[in-house]
Amino acid sequence: MLQRDEARRVVRPAVSHHMDTWVLVTDAQSRGGLSTIRSLGSKGIRIAAADIDRISIGFFSRYCARRLHYPDPAHDANGYCAAIINELGRHRYDLVMPLFEGTMFPLARRRREVEALARFPFLDYDRLAAGGDKAQAVEVAHSCGLRTPVTFEIEQESDVERSLAQLPLPVIVRPRTSAGSKGLHRVEHADKVWTTCEQVRRYFGPVIIQEYIPWGGFTYDVDILMNRDSLPRAAVVCKRIRTFPAMAGPTALGQAVHWPELADMAVSLLQRMHWAGPAEVEFRVDPRDNSPVFMEVNPRFWGSLHTGIVAGVDFPYLFYRMALDGDIPPVTNYRTDTRARYLFTQDLLCMATHPRRRTIVRAWLHDFVDPHTSALIPSWRDPGPLLGKCLASLIYGIRPDRRRLRLRRAVTV
Repeated sequence: MLQRDEARRVVRPAVSHHMDTWVLVTDAQSRGGLSTIRSLGSKGIRIAAADIDRISIGFFSRYCARRLHYPDPAHDANGYCAAIINELGRHRYDLVMPLFEGTMFPLARRRREVEALARFPFLDYDRLAAGGDKAQAVEVAHSCGLRTPVTFEIEQESDVERSLAQLPLPVIVRPRTSAGSKGLHRVEHADKVWTTCEQVRRYFGPVIIQEYIPWGGFTYDVDILMNRDSLPRAAVVCKRIRTFPAMAGPTALGQAVHWPELADMAVSLLQRMHWAGPAEVEFRVDPRDNSPVFMEVNPRFWGSLHTGIVAGVDFPYLFYRMALDGDIPPVTNYRTDTRARYLFTQDLLCMATHPRRRTIVRAWLHDFVDPHTSALIPSWRDPGPLLGKCLASLIYGIRPDRRRLRLRRAVTV
């Protein structure tokens, strides 16, 4: 029965009328989730938004037609998969879009069950996991001729001693596989390195130590969508103008820029990895010589999707079209005169905690009236998520990663 369902799904023609299509989008509480819901919903595609939180900003969007709560996959991956697969079986969906590692990887492990019910146009689990392996990505980047931070895999205390013999302090201690900057530590003192490694391993698994690239140069993300033949269909270089945390964190204010050489570096890396689908390749400019240093690959969609969208490259919709039609023409041009602001809550927290607050306050205030700056929240076209954000902040706290109530049982509203 499973094989017959899979065959029927493979030969199903691309849907031409968006009003007849349904897409299930996970991570509705995230800014990437909200960007995806708006991107697809504004084109008439019916959206079912899903998240672990009872109050998620995506649920308040005018484009959200259905809401689903699922168990936290970090604690109950089987329960999460069961909730998603059950939803796909109860209602017809043309596409399921898990946005981040925590929601994508468990479904990739049960790919056959998911693909029997809806399109799941992502790589298999092993290739996704390899893409998120920081140490392996550094090796591939180095083989492509990219400058990379010196990296050591840490299994025992003697590995720390070996790394410190070759690296100056401070060093970066981070998980070998993790999403974003979770578990990343800058360690200033040699006697703290091993204890930090043990702490990171306890929560995140295998650990690496990397050369520290000084703060002072900007971070650039190359956001890319590759087709099944590992050919780029869209590539946008995005500059992190402001971040939270202020020195090195996710984008609080971003802008698309033209840097074709950097885009070519990122594409060559993904082609060496035989990549297909979305990925974000991160570089940091070393202020000592102004050269870009490869940092990592995020093997999925990224939180700052709004930056590419306001630049004219609608990554969620391009991915949707590629999933239904098989391939799309390359998008080669984008705007560089627009900026994307993530006011709630990254840019608010950036302003509140920035060590050089006085140097950015004028530009920060000007962004409220700058016609070329587009905030994800608030949005006059879709004001509901602002209410959702306020309610979520009251219930979960302004830092939801530190204080959040989880809905453990999957319930459809």
